[in-house]
Amino acid sequence: MTSRIFTLLRGLLLAATLSSVGLSGPTWLCSLTESLAVYEDGSAGPIEMGDLEAPTFLRVNTEAKEVTLLAPDSRKGEVTVIGEAKRGDQKWVITGVEDGRAWSMVISDEGYVTLSVTGDGATWSIFGNAMLEEE
Repeated sequence: MTSRIFTLLRGLLLAATLSSVGLSGPTWLCSLTESLAVYEDGSAGPIEMGDLEAPTFLRVNTEAKEVTLLAPDSRKGEVTVIGEAKRGDQKWVITGVEDGRAWSMVISDEGYVTLSVTGDGATWSIFGNAMLEEE
């Protein structure tokens, strides 16, 4: 009996924890339309990504804890892991770390996306629009 109660309590605690970090949250389709990079020497300009094309369309799935690139075709299917997703005041704040860079994304209830990526002597700011995938 004690082990069943312990298992039930552990399950309830896990469900509460997952809910508190936003894992039962929505999925959005996002279009990234504007971007700017600021470099450590103070210069600003387009984002330099070497041979990679900049992402233009993506799916943000807080339940699966993944951001999946949908476009351009050369990057389609690339996945970035979401570290944390939390519901704030009329917005979601989503964060992660990839390849030594920290990133954060804000998706507002009005459908605006702001994505910031920092690392390697540069800060990238990317802006766009989002809609719930169910819409």
